[in-house]
Amino acid sequence: MIELSERLPETHAPHDAELGVALRRARNARGLSLAQVAEATGVSRSLLSLIETGRSDITVGRLSRLAGLYDIRLADLVPEPRHPDPLVVRADDRRVMHYEAEGIDVEILTPEGPHAMQALLTTMSPKAAMKDFIIQPNEIFTVVLEGKVRTEFADGREIVLDAGDSAAYVSGESGHRHTNLSNKTTRMVVVIRRPRPR
Repeated sequence: MIELSERLPETHAPHDAELGVALRRARNARGLSLAQVAEATGVSRSLLSLIETGRSDITVGRLSRLAGLYDIRLADLVPEPRHPDPLVVRADDRRVMHYEAEGIDVEILTPEGPHAMQALLTTMSPKAAMKDFIIQPNEIFTVVLEGKVRTEFADGREIVLDAGDSAAYVSGESGHRHTNLSNKTTRMVVVIRRPRPR
């Protein structure tokens, strides 16, 4: 049975349909069935089907698990910028992932190309929280631009960053998740080191 939190409002954003098509294309390219993906990621087959057809939102953690299984980047799942540039990403041409169920937007700050890092701007609505842990084996650097963020690790660690604070860490095998502790919008930059340029 699908939980209410997994359903979209009556008006489905075009983003959800585009993301669903990209995820279905990635799954098919690897010759995986919905059942195989469900078993590998812990995301139910019925929810995967709803996501692929643009009828359900997806959480940051679930999308991270799918991208890991398909060996693709976040950037591979969003439309190309209108004016691609190997060096610059213009403020009005950023690729954005909307996680409506969690109240989180993630903008890609790194231009396309063989870069050894990926930089993201995460905007969290007041009291927004990631529901699932994100498994990220590579080193992460974060700096809070405004607001207050708690980063919780599945192994029991926890850090709290105020505006201007920064941290560098590896989240470990079980992952991490962020919560906006502020009653206002929180913005943070997240930089992820890649093991090799892609």
